[in-house]
Formats: sequence, structure tokens, C-alpha cells
Amino acid sequence: MGTRAHELVGQVVASRVARRLVVSAVVLAALAGAPPPAGADSVDDYIRAQMVRRKIPGLALAVVQGGQVVKLAGYGLASVELEAPVTPDTVFELASVTKQFTATAIMQLAEEGKVGVDDPVAKYLPGTPPAWQAITIRHLLTHTAGLAKLEESFGALWKNGVRMDTTTGQAFDAATKDPMSFAPGDGWQYSDVGYFLLGMVIEKVSGQRYAAFLADHFFVPLGMTSTSVINQWAIVPHRAPGYTLRNDQLARIRRDAQFALPSHYGVLSSVRDLVKWEAALDRAQVLTPSSLAAMWTPVRLNDGSQRPYGFGWFVTERRGHRLIEHPGITGTQFSRFPDDHLTVIVLTNLGYRLGGQEVDAWGLTHGVAGLYLPGLLLSGVAKEPDPDPVRTEHIRAFLEHLGRGEDAPEALPGLTAALRPSMEEIKRVFGKRMAELRSLTYITTDTRPAGSESLGVPVREQVHYEMVTASETRYFSFWLGADGRVINFVSYPD
Repeated sequence: MGTRAHELVGQVVASRVARRLVVSAVVLAALAGAPPPAGADSVDDYIRAQMVRRKIPGLALAVVQGGQVVKLAGYGLASVELEAPVTPDTVFELASVTKQFTATAIMQLAEEGKVGVDDPVAKYLPGTPPAWQAITIRHLLTHTAGLAKLEESFGALWKNGVRMDTTTGQAFDAATKDPMSFAPGDGWQYSDVGYFLLGMVIEKVSGQRYAAFLADHFFVPLGMTSTSVINQWAIVPHRAPGYTLRNDQLARIRRDAQFALPSHYGVLSSVRDLVKWEAALDRAQVLTPSSLAAMWTPVRLNDGSQRPYGFGWFVTERRGHRLIEHPGITGTQFSRFPDDHLTVIVLTNLGYRLGGQEVDAWGLTHGVAGLYLPGLLLSGVAKEPDPDPVRTEHIRAFLEHLGRGEDAPEALPGLTAALRPSMEEIKRVFGKRMAELRSLTYITTDTRPAGSESLGVPVREQVHYEMVTASETRYFSFWLGADGRVINFVSYPD
């Protein structure tokens, strides 16, 4: 969630230009000009370089490998105004990384027999509209209920993007008035509304407020002393304010909206505390192994196809490495490579403002992971001669269709259906990329083992490309089926 930002106020100087120069000098000194700390390594070098390139003022990093914390560090400024540095104890707004806590709470209640994952939500929430009667708890957990997106459902509650206090009743009433995007289980659409409703279920079944439930069941038992649920009236020690980009300049982000029940976005935490949470997940302390496995299994739709989301986590892969992760709009990302026993957590204070300038604070967990997992990053893979130029033209045509906001005949129907609800945003992003395209270069192909699937469809191979545009360089991976059509794809800045 975000609102129109106002600009940073630095030292008292004569002009707006001078103020910007002061702020820029402070940030750049923190990121690049200051001498590297003792023991600086390739991870430090990578993070510092990326922060300068992406204009990220402050960042905290944790790397856990084989159950051991191998990196716990802060970089840059938690508060640009106060020139306060980030430390491992700096508290950030996690935004949608919160969803894993909400999903875990639901699964704890399911283990206790208090909630049935396949029960209708109407069983727990009186007053649900007739259109919701087929929606189950599982649908809410996996974003397959057909509920509206955040801005469509709750946007009317905000005046100029901000409403300081929104009651649970107001939010629920707004959600019930939205039309369904599809029948439950027929499609996938990311919806904060579903996780807000899950918070209502937690409160109804447990008899506790959401914040109290998380504290009693997770934060206090695990010693997560810097973790809480957002309360915009509260003074939170070591809390980093939020920033965004406005006219390509760093600016304060006006993010003071307060839901009485913030189960879709509201956990505050530090990387030191999230390392404790990661250990609890790894050791199955908060849920049984079978419940965790259910959370980390891609959802299957009514037609048998899959979407890469479980319960509160995206479930996917990168170059054959299984990946369980979730980002947050405030510039946060929690990425687990379970088969490699590697977890990378990055928290930043550079967030994306709805309707505002696009920022680039995500993907750093993958970049760090690539320094521990050889071959993970495509930027480090030597380009091979293209063995199939026809296939490359096929891929390029697919991207051109996306840039025009069209269904691509080069894609299988399952991917087309998955993309269609977001086609307006896809057209905006890919239209710009294709208009600025300078090169699309083949890198390599990974032949997939027998039985490999993506979106529930057998995969023949995964082919990788580098895209260079006037604005950026990105790396693309495409999953192809037996007939050569695109089953799925993903892109990274590396």
C-alpha cells in the first residue's frame, strides 16, 4: 500500500536543488564512498554496488547456510534524515512477507482441529455474500478464490491514498461489494483481500486479536523481540522509515494507512529476528513437516493445471534449484532454496508506491544466492552459439505479443489463462521493454529430467536468454513443452 510521497527534507539549505544534492551525498557516502568494513567480501561488494545502482538507501541482509548464519549485516542508512546506519536489528515493514505468518497461523489452527483448510469461509465469517459461498480457506491461502486485488477492493477507503484508521468492519464491507474475477478454483489472482479475510478467521476461531495471536504463538516463544504487528501510533525502536523514488529522486513515502486487522501486510521485523523464524521453519518447530509440505506445494486449479503459489509462499525454481519465497512491496524478500539448505533474507527501505514510479529493490536475494550456488545466475554463464534460431524467433514473437497486451499463440493455454488477469500491467512493462529492445541473445539450454513439470505441464527443456534494452539488462528463462510452446517464463535482473 502506498500514497503520494513528499520529498526528502535534508539540512536547511537555500534551494530545492541544494537539498537534493545534500541527500544524494549522504546516501552515496553511506553506500559507496565510505571505506568497506573489515572482512568485506564478494557479498558486500555485490550488495553495495546494487544499492548504488538501484538507489536503495538502506538494506539488511541475512544468509543462512546449512542451518548456520554465515552473513548478518546492515548496509547504508536506515534513516537518511538522521544519517542512522542500518544494523541487523533495524526494523523494517515486511509488507506481503507477512502472508507466511498468517498462513502459518491458519495451519496451526488446522493442526488443532479448529479450522478445516477445505471448509467454506462462510462457516467462520457470518455475512459473507452469496457469491462467496464456494470459497474455501484453501482458496484464500492460495489466491484462487477469485477475489479482487487490493486497490480494487480497499482503494475506496483511502482519501488521496491514505486513511489513517480503517476498521475491520469497513474493510470487510468494502470487500463484499466487489465482483468476483472468476469462480473459486478456476484461476489465480493475487489478492490481499483473501489474506485480510484469513486474519478475520484467525481472530474468530482463536478469540484473540491477530497481533496477540502472532505474539503468543510465534514471536515470544521464538525470542523474536524486535517483531510486532504494525500500529502506526506506536513508537518502535530501531524502525526504518520508508522511501521511494519520485521523479527519479529519493523521497519519503507516505505510508501511514492503518488497518485494524493488517493480516495481509502488517508484520514488522529485523533480519536478526527472521533468522530465528527461518530456524523454526527449518526445524519444524511451528508446524509439523506435513503442514509445511502442504504450504510449500503449488496450488492445482479446477482444470488440473498448477500455479506457483502455496500457502503464503511462491513456490517455483531457478535453474533446477527449488525456490520458496515471497517479496513485499516495501522492498523486502525472503528466499529459501530448501534442497540447497540456503536461505537469503533482504530487507530494504525502498518501496514501491501504488500508482507511482517503479522501483527496483527486488531480486537481491537471488543475486546473493548466486554467490553461494555456482551456475544459479545467468549473468555468470558463458553464452553458447544459438543452436535453434527458429526457436529464438518464436520466443521473441511471444514477448512481442505480451508487449502489445495480446494472448500469445506461442504459449500454452494454461499460461495464457494465468497471464490474462494481469495483461494490462504486462503490456505496460513489456511494451516498454520491446520498444527499447537492443538485443535478445541466447545463453544456454537446460534439458529437464523426465517427469519435470511447470504449471502442471510436462517440460521438455528450459531455455535462457539475455535481454538488453535502453534501460536495463535482464535475464529470461522459458519452460518449453514437447511442442515447443511456452509453458511458463520468469525474468531476473541478476
